[in-house]
Amino acid sequence: MGDCITPAQASDIALKDTQRLVGTVAKALAVNSPYINILRGGTFPSGVSDEVRSAVQMPAAPGDSLAIPTFVNDTQICGTTGLQDKTGTVEFTYRLKSKRGFGPRVCVKQGYAAFKQSYLTAEDALAKLITQYINSDVRAQLYLNSASKFVAAAGYAFEDLFTGGYEPDVGILFAPVAPTGPLSFKALHTVARFLKEALFAEMFPASDKGQPHFKFIGSDAAIELFRQELGVKEVLLWAEAGRYEVGGEGLQGYSFETAPAYRGIAFGIDQRSLRASGFLPDGTLNLIDPVITIVNAAKNTAYSKHNPSWLRGAWEVGFLFADGSYERQVPEKYVGEGTFKFAPQLHMGELDWHYVIDNDCNPFGDFGWHKYQITRAYRPIRPQHEIPILYQRCTADLGLEPCTVTSSLPLTGQGGHVSQL
Repeated sequence: MGDCITPAQASDIALKDTQRLVGTVAKALAVNSPYINILRGGTFPSGVSDEVRSAVQMPAAPGDSLAIPTFVNDTQICGTTGLQDKTGTVEFTYRLKSKRGFGPRVCVKQGYAAFKQSYLTAEDALAKLITQYINSDVRAQLYLNSASKFVAAAGYAFEDLFTGGYEPDVGILFAPVAPTGPLSFKALHTVARFLKEALFAEMFPASDKGQPHFKFIGSDAAIELFRQELGVKEVLLWAEAGRYEVGGEGLQGYSFETAPAYRGIAFGIDQRSLRASGFLPDGTLNLIDPVITIVNAAKNTAYSKHNPSWLRGAWEVGFLFADGSYERQVPEKYVGEGTFKFAPQLHMGELDWHYVIDNDCNPFGDFGWHKYQITRAYRPIRPQHEIPILYQRCTADLGLEPCTVTSSLPLTGQGGHVSQL
């Protein structure tokens, strides 16, 4: 016997379809994922190797001073060869990795009367869940594999709070310092200047209405604090970040506040930012899952809701990006065919309805389920040019203040009687 299921094991929802939901997922990614448009897209070559080696050219090593280079009179240059300059590379290796999963097992007979609406709602839920998986994966890999990190803590010099800064520093840990307060724009701009002047990072190109800029992704509360600190109102506006073609239809990319970027930095909001309760013994963050699962055993279903521990998380991570830190690659077969072209970083794999009539478990075709596969690789280019920033979350200022009561008389309605609500 195979891995058969009984009606009791089937979830009490109804959906049945044979088409893949690739286009819907890609649209949801571009519109709702702040991290996916940060990275360049590429394809992982087929038939080459399971593991790919990528060489990154390092800045040339000068044989002479760059403060005062040595020049001699041209009449005295004969017979000399000058000083030797050298070049070098750093090699990275990366592989394709995949994640598989499947939706609830469904008895199609249970949803016969409500087939159409149940399909639409299930499609929307699946698209949003896969969007969250991909967005979380991109953010997690950028956090784990960044070659630069910064902690927002008062009372320290910049060099005590900044770690890494070079290509070989992939996976560098945060400085062993607890953040003491929220991230200020002054500190963020200092990190951005260091990114530009010391790490020679390239800015993202200007949009139609903007200017060359770096990009910062943080929680809504963190960006609101920047507005309060600077008194910025009309400067931070929403503008389109990019456009992709999916099956001949325009697809709006995730928007950053770049009209114009404020002092060289554009802003994007992460609705489920990385939060932590402290450091683990190995120096990594004790991250908090943003959701918990609520199970309905009677119907064999479950749904997610926000995690109270995540809402109370003391520490938070934002990200400052320069252009060209990583490239997110997908297998060549996932890019599309004909006019149905997908931006590589938007396409993650496949999602289809599993419905097989056999002589063992499903002879009448009663059961089916959606299954998906996400396949990707991350190619390091300049991993030190994306910087996770650790800062403290503070109690929200509600702006509520006590005042003098205007009257001590009870609230009454017509005729002097107390109103009954």
